[in-house]
Amino acid sequence: MKTAVVTGASSGIGDAICKELLNSGFVVYGISRTRPQFRHASFRWIQLDLTKTQNIPRTAAQISETSIDLLINAAGTAGKHTGLDFDEKIFHRIFDLNFLAPIYLASSLKNKLKRSLIINISSTSDRIAEPGYALYCSSKAALNMYFDVVSLEQKNCKVISILPDYVDTPLLRKEIGSEAFDWDKTMKPEHVASFVGSIVGNHAHIPTGARIMVLNTATLGSFSKKELLYAYNVDTDTLISSQ
Repeated sequence: MKTAVVTGASSGIGDAICKELLNSGFVVYGISRTRPQFRHASFRWIQLDLTKTQNIPRTAAQISETSIDLLINAAGTAGKHTGLDFDEKIFHRIFDLNFLAPIYLASSLKNKLKRSLIINISSTSDRIAEPGYALYCSSKAALNMYFDVVSLEQKNCKVISILPDYVDTPLLRKEIGSEAFDWDKTMKPEHVASFVGSIVGNHAHIPTGARIMVLNTATLGSFSKKELLYAYNVDTDTLISSQ
C-alpha cells in the first residue's frame, strides 16, 4: 500500500483529499490541530498545530514508513485586512500556516521523500490580487515560488501546485460571513479532491513545477487574467508590454 501525508485533514479540502486517497487504497497520515470526524482502518491521525513550526520536525518520527509516496500540503488560513493595516499576530498566523508549515514539513520529511509526489494546495490568489487579502495572496505566491525552486533542485521528487478558485469550505464561509456572495459559483472540496486523485493516479504527463488552476464554468475567466508585466530594453531604450 502506498503512503500519503496530508495536512489540514480535519476539514475542507484536506478532509476531502484524505477520503479520496483512502478510497484509492492509500495509508494516510492526516495532520491537523483537531481530530477528523471520519474513521478508517488505514487512517493515522497526527495531532499538530502547524502554526507551531518549531514542533513540525517531530512529525517525521511519528511516521513509521521509511518512504512516503505522496505529500499534500492542504492546510491554510486567511484573514481580511487592508494591505497597510495589519498586526504581527495576523501576519504570523497566515504566513506560518500557509508558507512556513509546508516548507518545514517537506524539509523534515526529506529523507522519506524519494521519488515522491509533492502537491501543494495553493490558490489562484497567488496571481489575482484581491482587496483585503494582501497577506493571503502574498503567502500563496511565496509558497509557489519556493516550491518552484524545490522542483528544480530535487530531481527525485515531482512538485505540482494546485490553484483552486473559490471553494465552499468552512474557512471561506467564515471569511465571507454575512456579506452578499453567490455561493452557486463556488466549487466543493470534493471537486478539488477528485482532481487531485486523478493527478495522483496519472501524473506522468505533467512536468515537475507545474501549476494547475482548478476552476468551474463560473470562474473560468480567472484563467485568462494576465500579469501586468513590462520589460525595458536598455539597448533600444524601449518599454515593452507583455499584453
